[in-house]
Amino acid sequence: MKLAVFQDHASSLLIDPKDYNIGQDLDANDAASIFFELANAELIGYRVSDGFSLNIRASSPSINGKDAMVVIKQRSNAKTHTGGIVWETSYLLAAFLSSKFRNKSGYPLGKTLEIGAGCGMLGLILATTKLASRVVMTEAAEVMDILTENVEQNVAETPTDSDNNDEGELSSSRKGIHGTNHLPACSKECISVRRLRWDCLQEDVIAAAPNSSSSQENDLEPNSFDTIVGTDVVFSPSLVCPLLETIKLMARKKDTGSTKATRIYLCLQIRCSDSHSLLFSEAHKYGLEVVEASDELASFCPWGVELECLLLKINVKEETTNQSTKQRKSSKENKRKTEKKSSKENKRKKKHKKSSKKRKRDEC
Repeated sequence: MKLAVFQDHASSLLIDPKDYNIGQDLDANDAASIFFELANAELIGYRVSDGFSLNIRASSPSINGKDAMVVIKQRSNAKTHTGGIVWETSYLLAAFLSSKFRNKSGYPLGKTLEIGAGCGMLGLILATTKLASRVVMTEAAEVMDILTENVEQNVAETPTDSDNNDEGELSSSRKGIHGTNHLPACSKECISVRRLRWDCLQEDVIAAAPNSSSSQENDLEPNSFDTIVGTDVVFSPSLVCPLLETIKLMARKKDTGSTKATRIYLCLQIRCSDSHSLLFSEAHKYGLEVVEASDELASFCPWGVELECLLLKINVKEETTNQSTKQRKSSKENKRKTEKKSSKENKRKKKHKKSSKKRKRDEC
């Protein structure tokens, strides 16, 4: 199968932002054509590097003289879901996060949850470039087969002595990703795949928990993620509230100690205006705040602006002291009312009992 490499196809889009003027240096039709071609390729390659350089045309590390790549198999003919191809927002969010956190040490995104991972491009980039210490990629049941296949193909097994020939080179027994000559570069410990249906949330979270005799990490443990990401996940009004419920369950609030609130990024195009409006209007009911941050895209990735891609940040709202006090007062008031009602009920029962005894004596 022919491999279409993102950086090669999109080289005309990767211009220096300081030389860019919206509407002049880049034709949105040209950008759309490029992504149309990429969407129809069977295999997509994305060159990765150990650093977080914004200039993704720069030379990247190699494995046995080959460029290190994430290679994704697409199913552009998928009929029952939209997770068969890599959408432009996946490339865009990968570029944004690489730029924003390129100077941070360690694994700046920490443990990361990807909701609606599709065929796996974004999560594999974050894990392979070591932006995230671990990426838990989640999807609905109908997309799990293509997502799982892509992750398994890109995961690097630890080489053994039998993998090397007499010259110390890797033997031909080690197969490239999806039949290409590019070897896997993603650490097995850095990535996992889980089913997570937003409308069957509790069921899938429980199913992901290891049994008591297993040492396996519960990688879908609620409130355990440092970062949550998603691309083109707002497309149906019926799924907006389940999506917000999922984010609420998995995100973590800032505490009084050193624990920070989960950072949450969504990158999308408006597929359904009703769904988009609902996301903003309903978020507060789940203790969340949606903030548009699309201006940040223009500073490093102008083609995202031309294609009307949006960057949203979702903040986990802190519970204020006044809110806490009101809730405590409300709880005490409810308790007082319950106790008062119970006391009245007991008195009524006693009175009824005495009245019943008196009637019996009178009858005698």
